Amino acid sequence: QVLLVGQLTDQCVESAARDAADLGFFVTVVEDACAATGVEEHAKGLAGICGFARIMTTKQVLSEIERGAADEAHSRNKFNMQRHVPSGSNDTEQSPGPDSATEPIHTPDTAMALKPSEFSIKPAELWRGRSRSATIPALLHALKAAGVEFLRYATLDTGNSIRCKSVPLSSFDKNCSSLDNKVSIAEVCFAGLPRYADTVVSSTNLSAARVLVLNPDIDTLRILPYAPRSAIVLCTAHDQLTGRLSPLCTRGLLVRLMDTARQDFGLRFNVGAEIEFTLFREGNDRSSSSGRRPVDSSCFAHSTILNEQEEFISALRKELDDQDIDIEMVHSESAPGQLEVVLKYQEDAMRLADNVILARETIRACAKAHGMRALFLPKIEAFAAGNGMHLHFSFSDAPSGKPNAFSHQSKPSAMSSLAEAFIEGMLRHLPALLAVTMPSKNSFRRVGEGCWTGHDIRWAIEDKEVPLRVCFDLQTRQASNVEYKLFDGSANIYLGIASILAAGMDGISQSLKLRPSVKLSGGDYPQLPQSLEDSLQALENDALLQGVLGNEMSAAYIALRRNEIEHYSSTSLDDEVADAYHNA
Repeated sequence: QVLLVGQLTDQCVESAARDAADLGFFVTVVEDACAATGVEEHAKGLAGICGFARIMTTKQVLSEIERGAADEAHSRNKFNMQRHVPSGSNDTEQSPGPDSATEPIHTPDTAMALKPSEFSIKPAELWRGRSRSATIPALLHALKAAGVEFLRYATLDTGNSIRCKSVPLSSFDKNCSSLDNKVSIAEVCFAGLPRYADTVVSSTNLSAARVLVLNPDIDTLRILPYAPRSAIVLCTAHDQLTGRLSPLCTRGLLVRLMDTARQDFGLRFNVGAEIEFTLFREGNDRSSSSGRRPVDSSCFAHSTILNEQEEFISALRKELDDQDIDIEMVHSESAPGQLEVVLKYQEDAMRLADNVILARETIRACAKAHGMRALFLPKIEAFAAGNGMHLHFSFSDAPSGKPNAFSHQSKPSAMSSLAEAFIEGMLRHLPALLAVTMPSKNSFRRVGEGCWTGHDIRWAIEDKEVPLRVCFDLQTRQASNVEYKLFDGSANIYLGIASILAAGMDGISQSLKLRPSVKLSGGDYPQLPQSLEDSLQALENDALLQGVLGNEMSAAYIALRRNEIEHYSSTSLDDEVADAYHNA
């Protein structure tokens, strides 16, 4: 991007704006930070610039730059709230100083108390999206200058399939003020079509009679390095007639959940993701297991795959970097040909979710370009580790301004009361969460004792054999986040994160007391559901998650998964791998 200020508006500034736009820069001219020899000349210059750049005031530019900080300040001023210490706790918490390790407690005379029964997600109709009309002409010009010919409008259906349509940039009017209302998709595509075919499942109660409009989030726009004539933008789905956010839009669901967390709880969630996948060499016979060979037979953290696939790994890192997706680490995992890519921990849950979608598409494309197939299927070999996608959660506390309100050094658990209540909420809803985070028959093949996934309902500190693992920061040696292990690449990332956060916030709203950890409790633990059907039944009986998903999405989602259970009832593991390989 280029930000232009100076003089003269109708001469040097206008010329610089045109040149920068022609070079492919996204240009912003700060109108009240520019000057000309007269008012008329200044206005003439701005009129000449508007086709190549967006025109903004100093106040608007500063507001955009500081938008994140402004959101937090808004939360502090308007939504301070009482945080209850769980009964039986020995906490003696006081308002902390800048370097204090204690957690804040807000008193009733300066904040309102949140009653457990008051937790509910913001309704869909309250969110309309954000207009960026001043941006569009300059944006389209910059894309054309960069050689882009098509803009893909993309969304993610409940079954984790990307649905997109490509629009030629030449079809946009050069003075258009919005990218909204350009693309539509039948409502049934969002939650009425199974993974295996474009066949409407009647039990979802959806049909092709209604249409949803895809409205883009400009912040997600990326030029695709593996398809450089195309750019992609991720969208929310809206009712064609009313413009309201559709209750079937999973990205919109996460938007509403994040708004609820910020406004009603004063929390901003931080999320990280570890994407696991298996690389296969291209075989002559793709239909048989003998024609599908992993690229190596190495084990966890061995150097073999790093050495032999360095060209692929380097190309992948560059393509992700070109899309502003940072990675923290790459290493081999336990199964043959298995890699893990750790995405950078994000202070914005939505950005992390968007990055996961873009990263998976990039991994697939980059692998193909190097003569391989990348499979995210949860279980590929019966006696080898599966592909998961572990998620890490922590949060900042807007009322106190603490960047990480998760840790608490003086407590035995090393966690704040908020973190303890958050984890207990996740544990209580874990059976139902599996229906969303492990949504396939194959998902349950990955989980079991000794698989480092967790197989019962418990938590521990730095224990890889439990479903919820509290992680410590290597530098500060403090509890930094909780890892959720029962998530895999067949799950819709928006739906999964939203459901997990809702479960955790339910724990916070009720000030739940965290059950003892594995090391302290001993004995037997409640078992997790053993199949997708078991978890779907748990979801049907979970009032909180039913309320979060809403009647329409919940009914369609459960019906669709049950249809898939029936369809895949007789398929073998090898059949599942062959299908995943064919679609990779």
